[in-house]
Amino acid sequence: MLVVIFCFLNILFSVTSFDLEDDDDSWKELTFSIRTDGNGTIESAHIQWTDRFDDSFAYAYTNENRTDLKFLYDKPRPELFVSKNFIVDAFTQFMDFFQNRTKISRISVTLPSLTDDLKKITKRKNSVKTKPAIDNFRFNSYDSLLYNELLRLSTGIPKQLKISFFYYPERTEKVLDGTILNHPKVREITELDLRTVESDINDAQLHQLECESISLRSSTVTNAGINRILKEWQDGLRPTRYLKLVNDDLQKAEIMDGVSKRTLQRGVWEIKNRFNASATVTVSRVPTNLYDSKPTFEFAVS
Repeated sequence: MLVVIFCFLNILFSVTSFDLEDDDDSWKELTFSIRTDGNGTIESAHIQWTDRFDDSFAYAYTNENRTDLKFLYDKPRPELFVSKNFIVDAFTQFMDFFQNRTKISRISVTLPSLTDDLKKITKRKNSVKTKPAIDNFRFNSYDSLLYNELLRLSTGIPKQLKISFFYYPERTEKVLDGTILNHPKVREITELDLRTVESDINDAQLHQLECESISLRSSTVTNAGINRILKEWQDGLRPTRYLKLVNDDLQKAEIMDGVSKRTLQRGVWEIKNRFNASATVTVSRVPTNLYDSKPTFEFAVS
């Protein structure tokens, strides 16, 4: 009798374990991207996703069935959909995927802006009422509404947020709205990466961040604001472990004023906090590389 009961319980446990694994609808990655021609006209939209088994799939949307259409993804070869409103159809499918998963490790969106038609899709009622947990967000767009909407429609605090440009020339033409840093989720993200876009982030917005790693470009952050960050870290009041700032006007004397330090070489210092943790501070008045065309401040905990 005991053997029969044991076997029954063992079978029940096996079935239950299988059901729990089968209920896992998480994905590793979901991306939405558009492709333009040489004149900037959108000619196709693309969705790619990778499930928890590392199998990848793709859809491509366009308004005409052309043999010369260049796909954004060749592996896997996408399933092609042709429709008049192909951008809306593609974004609708993307949002259907987004709102029907409980977890997606990485979301990537490449889109110039959220048009009125696309805004309606993010505002629609979701019958499933699922808010996925997202580990990493990446946006190739300057549209703050896009970031805010997907942050609103997800649950928890992401580990990483990266914002970059859609068109390369935008790097010198546009400025990212720094109010995205006022979002409560963004303030607590582990890694914030805005290194490729100029922003109008100010001292107050930088100061309120609780991120461990921050990379940004802003000419509106002051030397006094950076100085405050260093002093608060020395007092053990900041969780920051890495901070990189590309800025028009970095002044070494103002940044390091009143900061206990040991000079390692010209423009490089070692500082310590109250817990005896060490960090290296570098202030370069000369651009560190061609990509960062302005002076650079860098703080890194050893």
